[in-house]
Amino acid sequence: MYAVETQNLTKRYGKTQALKGLDFMLDSEEIMVLLGPNGSGKTTLLLILATVLKPTSGTAKVGSYDVTKQPTKVRQVLGISFQEARGFWRHKPAEILRFHAAICGVPKSRRDTAIEEILKDLELWEARNKLFMHLSGGQAKRLEVSKLLIQRPKLAIFDEPSSQVDLRGKRKIWEQIRKLREEGSTILIATNEVREAEYLADRVTILDQGKSVTCDSVKNLKDEITGGDIVELELEPGTDSARLQEELKQIQGTVSLVSGGENRYKAHVSIAEAWVPKMTNLCFKRKTRLLSVRVTEPSLDDVFLHFTGKALETPKNA
Repeated sequence: MYAVETQNLTKRYGKTQALKGLDFMLDSEEIMVLLGPNGSGKTTLLLILATVLKPTSGTAKVGSYDVTKQPTKVRQVLGISFQEARGFWRHKPAEILRFHAAICGVPKSRRDTAIEEILKDLELWEARNKLFMHLSGGQAKRLEVSKLLIQRPKLAIFDEPSSQVDLRGKRKIWEQIRKLREEGSTILIATNEVREAEYLADRVTILDQGKSVTCDSVKNLKDEITGGDIVELELEPGTDSARLQEELKQIQGTVSLVSGGENRYKAHVSIAEAWVPKMTNLCFKRKTRLLSVRVTEPSLDDVFLHFTGKALETPKNA
């Protein structure tokens, strides 16, 4: 049984079709990242799973529970951190977390200790006496994430968990999300930030215009890009460069090879970890000394471009 499964899931808003027959599966105790631009259907999928929205057609299940037929059962095993932080304007962070802990059934004996720990871990302790309405955007977002860290649900859903947060704060949020998974939760994250996806994902599902384009591990998705890896070489002076250049081109996996100046080359290859050993073996046979090797793999921006034919929008605060 999957932790989440959708079949032919469709959602329409008037004439706009946000999800178009989406088939999606999430395994237990994995971190799945939904990667896509604004308008790709990420938030719509999350809100359907959280029983906030009803699908137009198709089915969606959380574990064995149908989100339409058994919404109460779904809410008992699921928690969601919304894209826009939610809170009572005149309440303080600890009060908001205490209320959330109470309605989610967190034992009263450990609420205060857990709340203090989370506020300190996400650097909100100094803002504990501020009213929600006076929190910065980044503080409010960290407070929204804190709700799930207090609740610790079986399925934790995060919609852009580190938006509006600085890099230091992002890292702290990501570490807490990983810790949540290590303790047994299944994690589903929607984002359009590739750095977040690369740091967290066991698998990535690329969504575009309401459809799943592809789903796999980050490594496998990058390996799908022919010639996506770049290997930069510097050889010792005096090398028979013309001969070696032709031999390098013949190595399996070489897509292109260009000279970057005297004794320097840039090779576009498929799967650099397989190409580099062949290259070093060739240099050893030719008694050519390698002065430096630098490998650059494609980013998830490149992956998105490869599978959709367009660039992924980068958040301004990323």
